[in-house]
Formats: sequence, C-alpha cells, structure tokens
Amino acid sequence: MRFKVSNLVYNLLLNFAVCTMLTLTAQFMNNNGFIVTVPDVFVNFAISYPIAIAIGMIIPLVRIGKWFTALFGVRNDTYTHNLAYRLLATFIASLIYSLILSPLSYLINRLIYDPSYPIGQYVIDCLKTIPVMVGVGFVSSIFFDIPAYRLAHHIDPEF
Repeated sequence: MRFKVSNLVYNLLLNFAVCTMLTLTAQFMNNNGFIVTVPDVFVNFAISYPIAIAIGMIIPLVRIGKWFTALFGVRNDTYTHNLAYRLLATFIASLIYSLILSPLSYLINRLIYDPSYPIGQYVIDCLKTIPVMVGVGFVSSIFFDIPAYRLAHHIDPEF
C-alpha cells in the first residue's frame, strides 16, 4: 500500500467530523442523555480520532467497499454519482470502523476512568453500543463524505 496525501487529507477531514459525532453520541449514551462534559468529549475525541485515522490509512476500505457492493451486483466504478454504491460502501466502512473503534475506545475509557470495571460488563456494554455507533457513523459519513472527497479529489484527480 502506497501513502497518498489525498488519502490522508480525506481521512483527516472525514474522521474529524465522524469522530466528533461519535464522541458526542457516546457521551449521551454513557450519561443517559443528560450531561455532556467538555473534558470527557475532548478525551474521547483524542482517543478515537487517531484510531480512526489509522483504520482509514491501513485498511483498504475502498477495495472492501467495491467487493461488498459487487456482492449486490452494484456498479462500482464511480462513487459520487452512484447512490447504491455510496450507501453500501459507506455501510461496510462504518461497520468496520465501529467493530474496531468502539471496543478500543470503550476499553481505553474504562482503563482511564474505572480500571476495576468487570470484563463481562465491559463486553456487554460494548456490544450494546456498536449498533448505534454503526448508525451514527453511517449517517455522519454520508453527510461529511462529499466535502472530504472533493478536497481529496482536487489534490489527486485519481482519488
């Protein structure tokens, strides 16, 4: 895999927006929707953002998206003007992000705030958050993807 500036720019922009939404959602879920504390939001963002950047730079999400959409017989040679491809590719990417990002972020939070938290309860709590995080990641990616894509495409027309 080759490093591309356009891929880094895309990941930095998209993951900034998506991690912000995921962090705010996690705060609402962890506090029963009542209290969102600014320091906790910053800590969670500082945990999730670098992990998300690493996922986006290491895992071949475009290839996985093309493979996944091909399973449904969806044309996958273009992204911006193909709604079915965009929805399916974004779904599989959101699922991959959530299956990696949610457990890691949740574990780091537990180690920071409550290291004595029972492992069984950690697994149950983490599994409960994944479906919501997939949904939030999917919706926020749909909204924030086009501006990030356009900038990355401007840097590298083959992006």
